[in-house]
Amino acid sequence: MKTFKIHISRAAIVALLFILNPGLAQDTDSYFQQRCLWVVRSNITTAKAIDKLLQFSQINKFNHLIVQVRGRGDAYYNSTLVVRARMLRNATFDPLAYLIQKAHLRGIKVHAWVNVYLVWSDKSVPYSTNHILYQHPEWLDIPEAGRMQASELVRNMERLREGHEGLYLSPGHPDVPDHLLKVFREIVEKYDIDGLHLDYIRYQDADFGRNPIARQIYERYNGDDPWVLLSSHSRWRGNEKQYVSRLRKWNDYRRYSVTDLVKQIHLMVKDIRPECILSAAVKPNLYQARDNFFQEWDVWLAAGYLDWAFPMNYTQNLRDFASNIESIYDNIPSKYRDRIMMGLAAYNQPSDEVVDKLKYTRITRFTGVCLFSYNTFKQNPDYIQPIHIEINK
Repeated sequence: MKTFKIHISRAAIVALLFILNPGLAQDTDSYFQQRCLWVVRSNITTAKAIDKLLQFSQINKFNHLIVQVRGRGDAYYNSTLVVRARMLRNATFDPLAYLIQKAHLRGIKVHAWVNVYLVWSDKSVPYSTNHILYQHPEWLDIPEAGRMQASELVRNMERLREGHEGLYLSPGHPDVPDHLLKVFREIVEKYDIDGLHLDYIRYQDADFGRNPIARQIYERYNGDDPWVLLSSHSRWRGNEKQYVSRLRKWNDYRRYSVTDLVKQIHLMVKDIRPECILSAAVKPNLYQARDNFFQEWDVWLAAGYLDWAFPMNYTQNLRDFASNIESIYDNIPSKYRDRIMMGLAAYNQPSDEVVDKLKYTRITRFTGVCLFSYNTFKQNPDYIQPIHIEINK
């Protein structure tokens, strides 16, 4: 149900916070029940670094740490399935096990943050020949036709990355979900995690989905080769309705591919560790999430596949921040509001602008927030001060 529209300036929005609720500034109870912090993998490579993270988190009253343990198809934990991260110099150190043990002693919950489809983004190639790029290049969702062998992939790494976030696994390849489920099952079974947090659980953008095997499977059951469909719009002149209908069917299929993996992960997690919170970092504007990235996270919440959703509402502009929240109001019933952890960026704006967005998050009745990321606070210790005050009101 739509409850309000955003047609006002940043200054007016800030003023509105206090007009609508003048008692906010005097509120001594902590409104935000879930105070979450994203922690990038480079901050958990040693016990000393983890101790500093936990000290910071306890002082600033973060009660949930979203800690990256799978960055680029690698493992910041002890795995029999995935290559060990190169940044882990100590061959016997298990960052995830150490973090969980120490965090739980402080009453802090740990969510294992895993990048799902994104498996590489550097210009250089993976150091280990056991990396998934070498083992299964046929699983990649590359933006061009043809099957790419490992040797060709290495030679063309920089060209394939150009203009894109990195190299993704194909959601439509039948072996990809099986592999990912095994990887995530290992984490859930071996570690006493409080949550499993999915990131990059989407297509790279609307131009992707051209993995040769995935295309063949779709064509077998639907009669259309997506490659031809996407590259031959001009051939449909005079029959636009048929083109739109076929494209809609292809887009629905891409959404289904991602949604089905979320469903399978949900079933696996709840079977092994029922109290474990399954969450996902998602695009903040629901319309863009559905149409450009095939990430229907409103459906995931409504179907019960996700316990929590983290909209990455990282924009610096407060009007855009509010507009993204409006898309949530337009599409998601209020009963799901406490399952949405509003994601705010700390890396691209002054701390007072983050405070404005925390105030707006509160006034729009979201009780959970997550800040990206610990790196900013570590690099600039003074940055946290006004945010600490606001987030703990």
